[in-house]
Amino acid sequence: MKKLLIATTLSIALFAGNINLKVDNSNIKRIAPNQNGVVLSFSPIVKKVIPSVVNISTEKVVETRIPDSFRRFFEDPFFRRFFGPFGEIPKPQKRKEFALGSGVILSKDGYIVTNYHVVSGATKIIVKTIDGKKYTAKLIGSDPKTDLAVIKIDAKNLKPITITDSSKVEVGDLVLAIGNPFGLRESVTAGIVSAVNRTSIGLNDYENFIQTDAAINPGNSGGALVDMKGRLIGINSAIISRSGGNNGIGFAIPSNMVKFVVKSLIEKGKVVRGYLGVMISNIDSSKAKLYGIDHGVLVNSVEPKSAAAEAGIKPGDIIVAIDGEEVKDAGELRNKIAFKGAGSVVTLKIYRDGKYITIKAKLKPLKTKKETIKNIELLKGVTLLEEKNRVIVENVPSNSYAAVRGLRKGDIILRIKTIKTGKWVEVHSIDDVKNLLKDLNFGDALVEIKRNNSTLIIQL
Repeated sequence: MKKLLIATTLSIALFAGNINLKVDNSNIKRIAPNQNGVVLSFSPIVKKVIPSVVNISTEKVVETRIPDSFRRFFEDPFFRRFFGPFGEIPKPQKRKEFALGSGVILSKDGYIVTNYHVVSGATKIIVKTIDGKKYTAKLIGSDPKTDLAVIKIDAKNLKPITITDSSKVEVGDLVLAIGNPFGLRESVTAGIVSAVNRTSIGLNDYENFIQTDAAINPGNSGGALVDMKGRLIGINSAIISRSGGNNGIGFAIPSNMVKFVVKSLIEKGKVVRGYLGVMISNIDSSKAKLYGIDHGVLVNSVEPKSAAAEAGIKPGDIIVAIDGEEVKDAGELRNKIAFKGAGSVVTLKIYRDGKYITIKAKLKPLKTKKETIKNIELLKGVTLLEEKNRVIVENVPSNSYAAVRGLRKGDIILRIKTIKTGKWVEVHSIDDVKNLLKDLNFGDALVEIKRNNSTLIIQL
């Protein structure tokens, strides 16, 4: 069975002073293998890029403790009567975990971009630059939905990487992946762009990956994927592998997405995405016959008081372009809307009743609610995220009862059936979950969840 493995190498550089991410949009001259001028060595490119890629090591303190569901055993007077001191609750044990990754320098004064999973939960972040100097880094902000984070070190005169427009990248382009696989510093691998605009991989909430066959291994996460001018086109993030090693299928977060997230994290400390307020789906062959159009994205429903509702978008509309750019599928439209940002006005080309019309919509912020459950035993310690009328599992402590029962980070809670209700009830909010699961004993609830592209039921 294929495993999605997170690599550990990534980092991007911001330019000192203002927070503008300068972009080099000059064209790459694409040369066929049988023409003059073919590249025989990548050395000049590597020498240019290597100083902009750093090694990141992290330290995390993990507490191992007995799950709350078993604590009652030790606290029960019946067992304490017979076992005495042997029935005492074991004290939590702390241990340190260490991890390695990569990062990319974005500015002369020390801003660095890397993967969220490289620095998540770290109590200490150490950055080592090409000249061997070590710095303790500060976390500026992180965005789990794109698996990106920005850190900063107290340094001057660093060499920031040059960034280019990732939308200009084409399948077949030569690329280099640079990072620290398995802790081996300044490693370089070459390959081509195998695909662009990869969505629905199941790694992040927002995906638009560049796929490459350049070898990416554990430790490469947060590292740079560059073109033949040494310009950043993506941050190496993950691989698909059967063995844990490189199988020629690696994914990088495109530089255009990186620029938006980095700028938001530095300026605001968080990412405020744009939200249209529609439920959408792709146009398949059956819908094409019904609607008389074979491209675009179908609007299934419109949320009341949303940007879409206020702009006059209706169920049955088909969105074919945004700001003059053609929309190919639902994932692409979702990304484009999100990364326009809240407050932006977008121009949508819509196919309605056999005619094309133009509608302008002012995007609103995507509202979310997050809560760590404390008073419900079945989900104690679990963090839930409420977004767009759905509930997503944001975090599950490894020693919690819910983790033992099989609940995982990223699960979407669809329905719950309990001994009290006797029937399945749809879930649309954190309050729905809390009301359904409160005052229940262990084993009294069934929870239907969506995980990646599968639906399964677990018993809590």
